[in-house]
Amino acid sequence: MTTATTDDAAARTLDPRQLRDDLLVLHRVSGNRMQAAPASVARNLDMVRRIARHWAPFGHTRRAAANGSAAEERRWDILLARADPERSVKQCYADVVVYAYAVREFVQALHDTIRPGTTVPEVARSITAAISKGGFPVGFELRVKQVAADLRAPAETVRAAVSSLVDSNVLERRSRRIFPAGSLEMHDALATHIADRLRAQIAVGVYARGSRLPSAKFLATTVCSDSAPVGRALRILAAEGTVHIGPRGSEVAQSARFLAHPARTAPHHDEKNPRFSRDTIVATCRAAHEQWRRRGPAPAEVLHGRWRDLCSMASQLLATVPNPAPDATQERAALARAAELTSAPLPDTPWLQQWHTACLAKSISDILPLAPKEPR
Repeated sequence: MTTATTDDAAARTLDPRQLRDDLLVLHRVSGNRMQAAPASVARNLDMVRRIARHWAPFGHTRRAAANGSAAEERRWDILLARADPERSVKQCYADVVVYAYAVREFVQALHDTIRPGTTVPEVARSITAAISKGGFPVGFELRVKQVAADLRAPAETVRAAVSSLVDSNVLERRSRRIFPAGSLEMHDALATHIADRLRAQIAVGVYARGSRLPSAKFLATTVCSDSAPVGRALRILAAEGTVHIGPRGSEVAQSARFLAHPARTAPHHDEKNPRFSRDTIVATCRAAHEQWRRRGPAPAEVLHGRWRDLCSMASQLLATVPNPAPDATQERAALARAAELTSAPLPDTPWLQQWHTACLAKSISDILPLAPKEPR
């Protein structure tokens, strides 16, 4: 008999009603309703052992049907060991409660396998298919609870499937967070993209030759990042000679390459390019910031539409903001950053697109106070 046939046969012999009844009994014993009298404890221990003994063969069948999945095999090994009917358990209230809880987890795992499509291999295949179709874009965190809700599968089954996919390099793990393969390399490469942005801003004169750059903490706010990737980006620029890093901070090299400022042109407003109100600009920037803060993927049409709106909003503001005074360096830098980001192309991966959109939203938020307010 093949593994699949054995698995199907086990699924047919599992009695859902008896599983539910036994789970109710185990819930009572493992909860706070069990009486602590010695006679009651002994009766309950005997009842829990009978339940564990009845379902143990089904657990071994499920373990054998793991199809070589190391994570699934480990999961059933742990469940079977904890729910072993021959396990030594002291006849005291606390130990019986702990053992009843272990048997309850085991029986619940069997109950979860009744529903089609909820075994670990099936869930793993569903996650793999979703990744290949772009449902879980590279760079974004894969959250077990959300996956369980989407697939209508038990969270423990999803965790086992995720562990199996990590072992097979379909997913990656950093600390307790899970990502599609290639995400960690993309995260680590953010410093390179930040260096590209800073290099472009230096080229258009956001920061003048020989001038001191703002602190890494301030630069991190302009590029919607932490200080650590900004520090790595500055070291990249220092290695190529664009900036110099000294004991008192970083400054732009005299030999840094400069380009012409992006032209400030008045935007054309029509049905396709409407004029945006101040409230709409604030709400759109806030949505872009929040989307990036949560690192939650957005549909491509939503993200691209938001990017187009932000570019139009930036053009609208740049055309209306009066020229700052010559000594207003921060205001001039904010305007130049917004102009540079508006003219920069959108990256080709969803995670970087969301980061780039958040950076543009931040630059718009910085220049919004400089724009004349609309008449009431």
